[in-house]
Amino acid sequence: MTQDIPQSPAPDQPTADNRSVTDRFLSSDGRMSRSDRWVEFLSAVLLALATIATAWSAYQSTLYGGDEAAARGASNAATVKSAHYAGEAVQIRGFHAILFVEWAAAVSQENQELEDFLYQRFPPALKTASDAWIATKPLVNPDAPSSPFVMSEYVLEEDDLAEQWQATAEAELAKANQADETSDRYVLLTVLFASVLFFGGIAGKFQSQIIDMAMLVIGSIIFLAGLGILLTFPMQ
Repeated sequence: MTQDIPQSPAPDQPTADNRSVTDRFLSSDGRMSRSDRWVEFLSAVLLALATIATAWSAYQSTLYGGDEAAARGASNAATVKSAHYAGEAVQIRGFHAILFVEWAAAVSQENQELEDFLYQRFPPALKTASDAWIATKPLVNPDAPSSPFVMSEYVLEEDDLAEQWQATAEAELAKANQADETSDRYVLLTVLFASVLFFGGIAGKFQSQIIDMAMLVIGSIIFLAGLGILLTFPMQ
C-alpha cells in the first residue's frame, strides 16, 4: 500500500502566504471601489498641479539665471570702464603735476616769460585749483594746503566717470547676486514639487486605503507648503 507524499510548491511559484502579503499592499485587482476611484482622481489632480508648479519653478529659475548672467556681464563691463577712466585720471594727474612743478620752478627763478607761458597752458582743472591755492597765500600762510592737487577745486572729469562706472558695477553686481539667490530658491522649489510628484504617483498603488490616503495627504501638504513659498517669491 503506497503512501501519498505531499507535494511542496515549486520554488518559482509564490505561495499563498506570499500572495496575500503582496496583494495586501499592491493593487492587482481590476475592480475598484468608489473610494479607490476618488483616490485615483485626486492623485491625478495633484500630479497635474505639481507638474505645472514644477515647470513654472524651472521656468522662473531659468529666467532669473539669465538675469544673473546679464547683470554680471554689465557689472564686468562697468568695472572695465571704471578702470579705464581711473587710469586716464592717473595719467592726467601726472601730467598736471609735471606742468605745475615746471611752473613753480619758473616762479622761483623769477622767469616771468616761462611762468606766463606755462600758466596759460594750464588745463581748466589745474588752473582753477591753482588760482584757489594761490589765493590762500601758501608762501606766507603756514595753514595753506600743500599743493593745488589737494584742493577741493581740483576736480577731474575722469575721476567722476570712474566713480560713476564703479557705482554702476556695484549696483549690477548686487542685481546679479539677487537674481542668483532667487534662481537657487526656484531650483529648491523644483525639487520640492518633484517630491509631490512622487507621493502623488504612488497614491492609489496600495491595496490599503489608509496608505493610499496617507500618501495623498503627504503629497498635498508638501504641495500646499511649496505653493505658499512660491507665492512669496518675485516672478517675471
